[in-house]
Amino acid sequence: MAKNKLDLIFKSYDIRGVYGDTLTREVAFKIGYAFANFVEDDSILIGHDGRISYKEMLDAISSGIISANKNIIYIGLVPTDIIYSLSGLLHKPGLIITASHNPKDYNGLKLCNTGALPIGENSGLMEIKGLVENFDNNIEINDLNETTSNLIDKYFEHIKTLVQPDMITNKLRFGIDGGNGAIGSVFDDLDTIYSFNYSPIYLEVDGNFPNHPADPSDEKNLEDLKNLVVENNLDFGVAFDGDADRAVFIDDKGNVISGSMMTTLISDYLFKENNNLKVVHNVNVSPHALKVLNDRNIQLYRCKVGHSNIKKMMREIDADFGGEHSAHFYYKENFYADSAILTLLIFMKIISTKDEKVSSIFENYKFPPSSGEVNFTVDDVQESLKNVEKVFDVDFDYLDGLTCTTENFWFNIRGSNTEPKLRVNVEGRSEKVITEVLEKISSNI
Repeated sequence: MAKNKLDLIFKSYDIRGVYGDTLTREVAFKIGYAFANFVEDDSILIGHDGRISYKEMLDAISSGIISANKNIIYIGLVPTDIIYSLSGLLHKPGLIITASHNPKDYNGLKLCNTGALPIGENSGLMEIKGLVENFDNNIEINDLNETTSNLIDKYFEHIKTLVQPDMITNKLRFGIDGGNGAIGSVFDDLDTIYSFNYSPIYLEVDGNFPNHPADPSDEKNLEDLKNLVVENNLDFGVAFDGDADRAVFIDDKGNVISGSMMTTLISDYLFKENNNLKVVHNVNVSPHALKVLNDRNIQLYRCKVGHSNIKKMMREIDADFGGEHSAHFYYKENFYADSAILTLLIFMKIISTKDEKVSSIFENYKFPPSSGEVNFTVDDVQESLKNVEKVFDVDFDYLDGLTCTTENFWFNIRGSNTEPKLRVNVEGRSEKVITEVLEKISSNI
């Protein structure tokens, strides 16, 4: 197998490619075989999102696993975080077939080892890639008998122990944009448990993503949700990505609540219950957010972007919570795994204890202007980073991309782990300063 093709699909913390091109059924079979040989358990949990190519991928991966004499526990169409939680609850390795927020012609895999242990660049993914490169067995792809287990009920029991239904008031009215992704497969069950008062759009699972891309990090994809919230005077809105492991929130005024703001709110709340709180955050969490939490004497630990990096560090230091500016949030009580569903419930639990509007709650934190995440498509990520480094006369931090801190502005610019893009976040004293920094970056990449 061509190494450069594998380089395209094996990212730093998961596997994604264009289905039928870089990621074929034959490659999927080999990955299934390799993963089965990498993990020690004799059974593997498998789920998938609603992408139109899921069935071909499922059959190929399952055939590879079975050819390695391992068993399959088929969970069905579910959000990614359900596989993570079940991996922890059942002490089994797991995988989900998904390409997260990527366009419909993509597919891929997210993997975890027994007990929801992360599998990333430095925790097994490259070993699996090596097994794929050296694969020399026969390939025979058969249809998987999609008989689902009832294990998902264990997941619902699990989250009920973390956020009890009586902790959330049903007076909260919110809008939800499912993005035609995997959250639609379980939201009725969640509503049965928690008796939500909600207005839905695009909750029907549809792998063609007919309404907008299932990527809430792009604010253009939030317009319908903003209109829903503002026009109906709702308390807040929430949008999920394609595999529903990420949730982006908006307030009652239609303003986006950044991942940094959410990290601040949740950490602040958890600190009231645990004054020894340890929080892991990635490099592009807002410096203002970190100052607020530092002033509370919350213990903060900084790491590179990526779920496998955060989970690894959280386990090493026994952290209670992890927050990423990209709106992934991690919980010790959930096997250190990220969960957008749990984040929604915790957010509602927090808001249920307050008498003010969501917009007012965040205004109290006095966040300065920020750019949000701005993406630039580039030919060469490393060359572009070098060009940016040359035009700013500052001392950079190099933990993950380039981080610059001055009296007037802060920014982090780093290469995407899944696409040929630079991801930029800027915080400044004014919108004018932010515009100037972005223009300086964009004209030199």
